[in-house]
Amino acid sequence: MSTSQESGMGDMGSDAVVAKEASGGLSTPPTPKGRDARRRLLEAGEQLFGEQGYAGTRVSDITEAANLSPGAFYRYFKDRHELLLVLLTEMLDRAFDFARARWDDNHPTESVQRTTERYLEFYDLNRAMMGVMVEMAQNDEEVRSVWRQSRTAFYTRIGRALTRGVTSGAIRSDIDVEVAAELLGSMTEFYAFQRYALDGDALKDVPPVEVATTLAELWTRGVASK
Repeated sequence: MSTSQESGMGDMGSDAVVAKEASGGLSTPPTPKGRDARRRLLEAGEQLFGEQGYAGTRVSDITEAANLSPGAFYRYFKDRHELLLVLLTEMLDRAFDFARARWDDNHPTESVQRTTERYLEFYDLNRAMMGVMVEMAQNDEEVRSVWRQSRTAFYTRIGRALTRGVTSGAIRSDIDVEVAAELLGSMTEFYAFQRYALDGDALKDVPPVEVATTLAELWTRGVASK
């Protein structure tokens, strides 16, 4: 009998709350004008961080791009670092939602392929900010914490799907599902980083669907029941 569940890249649930608490600055202004101003600041910050990097972007650059005064910026964010944390948290939340798919015990390869394709698509659309996050995480503990919490939630979702697969007999029972989940997530994430944030300079240029199919087949051959 086939069972379908949310697979590893599904929604974050309570894990999203943890990441949001770490980022700060997420309260929604009570007025339409305030919400519009905050949105414009976030959009300007995302564009400039992606184009110029965090170090090359000043608060004045953001407010100028958003057509707002410096004073308006500080009504919604205490500094550009807080704005960055908000952007990264919201982006990672969207990544989990965007890559959501169904896990089918009878077709594990197809399940992995679907989530991988969607994750690669999201990474491509957000390649600039993904690159900023990886760069900042090397020396910024708050950025590293937001990213770590997101990865942990991501691996947990994959592990839960694998555990259901073990219970149904679709996945081998002699593997450590936590380690397997971390390996699948890491393979996907690092490939996406090379392909999109680093412009694939060391990778063969193939369509994302081929990448997702190959990764899914290689991986499920290792964990699927014979």
